[in-house]
Amino acid sequence: MIRSDAPILAKMSPNMHTQDRVSDASFPLDAPDVEGVGDGDHFAIRTRLTRVMQGGDLPVLSQKLIETITGSDDDVSIQRLANVVLREFGLALSLIRLANSAYYRRGGRPTESATHAMMVIGLQQVRLLAGSLLFFGHFQRRSPELRDLMVRSLLTANHARGIALLRGHDDPEAAHLAGMFRNIGEVLTACYYHDDYQRVRSLVQDDGRSEASAMRMVFGFSYDDFGVEVAKQWGLPETVTEGIRSTDPSPSPFGSIIACGQALTAALYQSDGNRVGPAIDALLASNKGLTRDQLSRVASDALLETREMLKGADGGKSERSFLDLATDARLAFGPSFALPAAPTMLAEPEVTLRERLRSELENTVDPASGATIGTMLTQAMEALLRCGPFDRVVTCLMTSDRTQLVARTGLGPNIESVLPAFSFPVTQRGGPVVSLTMQRQPLYLPTDRNMLTLEQRWADQQGVSQFGVFPIVVSGKAIGCLYCDRSGSGPAPDRATVRYATSIVDLVVEGIARRRNG
Repeated sequence: MIRSDAPILAKMSPNMHTQDRVSDASFPLDAPDVEGVGDGDHFAIRTRLTRVMQGGDLPVLSQKLIETITGSDDDVSIQRLANVVLREFGLALSLIRLANSAYYRRGGRPTESATHAMMVIGLQQVRLLAGSLLFFGHFQRRSPELRDLMVRSLLTANHARGIALLRGHDDPEAAHLAGMFRNIGEVLTACYYHDDYQRVRSLVQDDGRSEASAMRMVFGFSYDDFGVEVAKQWGLPETVTEGIRSTDPSPSPFGSIIACGQALTAALYQSDGNRVGPAIDALLASNKGLTRDQLSRVASDALLETREMLKGADGGKSERSFLDLATDARLAFGPSFALPAAPTMLAEPEVTLRERLRSELENTVDPASGATIGTMLTQAMEALLRCGPFDRVVTCLMTSDRTQLVARTGLGPNIESVLPAFSFPVTQRGGPVVSLTMQRQPLYLPTDRNMLTLEQRWADQQGVSQFGVFPIVVSGKAIGCLYCDRSGSGPAPDRATVRYATSIVDLVVEGIARRRNG
């Protein structure tokens, strides 16, 4: 995995967050043609895409993708990204594996916290990884055929970034993003127009027609034309559109990177293993300056990285494909191809995971770590969410005039809809979260005691069966709390869990105090 701080956000369209749903009005009949696409083609694209977008799930996916791959490095964006990571268990495991890999690991201590892994790997890279797995997860469950197409997308993304680095391109992350969406047109047609897609495959495989000719007969446009229109509707950067249009050879340096990445994926995915070698030779011939050893390293790194990304995402269903790809790559590249050993993660008892997450937080508490208070709080919330067990964890802080206790950030399902309701006046009418915070003693109900009538009524209103308040008291003054709850009917955490939560909050208090004292 290669890190880069190159900003993708700056390339994003200003209206990218507004496209939630597409209707016929989104494609006026007098709209200008897509570049290189005629009136008839544009009408066919418009008709197909309108039906797809009105299906409901694609607009939701597009919004999730945009929100994930864009964002700033402020505490709110980090918290939202952490929620995406922790909600997708496979993604959390992938991040932790990568943070423990030879490239990223620093020192002897392994990384156990997904939040810490985000800091180790880099937020922009995490956004791309999260976006890739959201994209993969949405489609791979539909059919083995779509899973195979999505594996190709992720391989192309990793190939493109590796080639961009070899050529000294200033934005390898843009190459990753463009590579990931390079075949989005084919993915969407295979998913939403399966029968027509199979007709295209039959015309190519059985009748010997070219893919372009078959697509023209069945759809009236090409995969690339469809992909470009989708990218524009989603508000993806122009580099993605350029990548979709890329051919080998390409007049554009960036386009040639994406085309080379896609060609490497296509070469490794030859149905006949004996054709992989000649396909690699042809790729090297059309990309002067790229050596066989360099291409071998790109293929090896991308194969390992994609394999690690998908271990948790598809339950190992792609493992057979990866082994076949590795075998073909060894035959094509010879001794220069070596698949590095994958980082391992041992299944640890819960108590050991608690100790490790707490130990990582201890390191973050030290101001020398460079972590902000917001990062420290997110890491503390992750430690509670994963080892509670709790459904939600919310950080509440006092306003500057100490008249309100307000939720600032949180982790857990649907947390974005929960946070606005957590704004309590610091008075007798503030409810149990305020009263328990002002008592300055950690309390989890009903582990520590049964709920009072007012507390039970408040819990019922919130739809939770149990909750706890762990005050943050700095220099003798309560400045907020960490709030935890569960909505199900399971047993309340034991006292050891409450003590663990208290120790996590104690570390937060220490970290805030040390930063205040310089």
